[in-house]
Amino acid sequence: MKEIKLPDGRIIRYELTRKPVANINFRIKADGVVRVSASSRVTVGYIERLLAQRADYIFSAAERLSERESRSELNLDRVNWLGKEYPVRIIRSSREVAVLDETEMRVFTIRGDDREYLFELIQRTIADGFATLCAELNGQVRRELSESGLTPPPTRIAIKDMRSRWGSCSYNKGHISINSRLAAYPRETVLSVIWHEYAHYWHHDHSPAFYAFLERHFPEYHKWNDKLKF
Repeated sequence: MKEIKLPDGRIIRYELTRKPVANINFRIKADGVVRVSASSRVTVGYIERLLAQRADYIFSAAERLSERESRSELNLDRVNWLGKEYPVRIIRSSREVAVLDETEMRVFTIRGDDREYLFELIQRTIADGFATLCAELNGQVRRELSESGLTPPPTRIAIKDMRSRWGSCSYNKGHISINSRLAAYPRETVLSVIWHEYAHYWHHDHSPAFYAFLERHFPEYHKWNDKLKF
């Protein structure tokens, strides 16, 4: 397995197989890995330049494949939300809505046999709840930065389904993206990612100063962020 780190921080993972073929062939899998086949005459440098040029297509295709795969293997017995698992209960009703409470995810619908539709109802509820949470945590981080004497720039938070990163910061544009898959992790882990991206406004790399900044403002950063490594 090889990796290409792009200037924007994204990472393309690929596997190269040498074959007596006339063209360079790319096959993108749902796990985000690109399977490449090429003859021994083609250099690794040339292959990696081609992959970098096609980065946007690769990540977009991997996300579509992942979504299709997750739907085909959808388990409607339970959902994960903020580090906890909740059973799903289908209730016949004309309301057509999913509601998450402290004990379960209740799905009210008259289309109980339509698995994809049930998935969409559940995902809509999770997405709305996660957007509300991220807005709340964003406000918390901004308040704490201001109280410490720092003024963060105006920031737009976007929630995306990303394959290779938990978050990203375009510090020159004031854009922060948060991976929607974080909805399954504890609240403090989501907070650690938001702090991580805000830290890039002052430290553009992952230097010791970057982590010192995080530990000063969010002392439990490593405790909660390390959950993303398992």
